[in-house]
This record gives sequence, C-alpha cells and structure tokens, in this order.
Amino acid sequence: MHKIFSKIKKKKLIHVFYKSKTNLDRINLSPNNEFLQASIIKFKDKKIIKSHHHLKHSIIKSKRPIQESWILLRGAAKLTYFDINNTKLKTFLMKSGDISITFQGGHELQILKKNSILCEYKTGPYNGTSKDLKYFKK
Repeated sequence: MHKIFSKIKKKKLIHVFYKSKTNLDRINLSPNNEFLQASIIKFKDKKIIKSHHHLKHSIIKSKRPIQESWILLRGAAKLTYFDINNTKLKTFLMKSGDISITFQGGHELQILKKNSILCEYKTGPYNGTSKDLKYFKK
C-alpha cells in the first residue's frame, strides 16, 4: 500500500494506492477518521456475516468533504495524484484489482485499454460534473 502525503501539509494523508495482492487477510485502507472508509477482506473459507444494520453517529457533520475511491475491475489505467495546491505528486499504472482512494487533493485517470471497467465510490450526493468538479491545469 502506498500512502501519499501532502508536500504542503506534511502530515496530511491525501491519497492511498493499493496494488492488488492475493496473499492478504484484511487491510484497512482508510484511517478511522476519514468519511470514506475502505477495506480489503479475503475470505479463505465460506463465512456468514450475521444480519445487521448500521447505527447513526451521534455527531452529524453538515459539511462533508468529497472523497472518492476507484477500483479497476478490468483493464489498465494511468493514475496521477496531485497535492492540495494542484502540483503533481505521483503516478501509478493500475491493473485489475488495484484501488485508489482520494481524501483530498486532485487526481487524473487515463484509461489505457478498451473495455476497461472501473468501480467508483464517493461521498454524496452527486450533483453532476458542473456542480461537483473543478478542473485545473497540470
């Protein structure tokens, strides 16, 4: 797992990139304090996760940050992370099973193979590209 910290705010984790592996049990990819929570869990045997529902948190935050995660299910992509001031930090080649998480800062994704499939998760609600995104020059 690659943890990418801001060069502006040195202790601020802004991206996580996970290279797919087969020899794992459980990896928590997000720090506990982030709004977007992601984990990888490998089940070696059949298992039942008992029926449950999730409780509401006692503290409701009215202003949530927009955080996003991508899982490349099939294909190949080039992923570039940017710092909180839009400067380039790091680039990765993604293959099937790789995961990207952005807590802050920017990112760019270039799909390299036809018929690639990407799964996207982010905090909502989603109000469309014109209201939810701000493009910047690299």
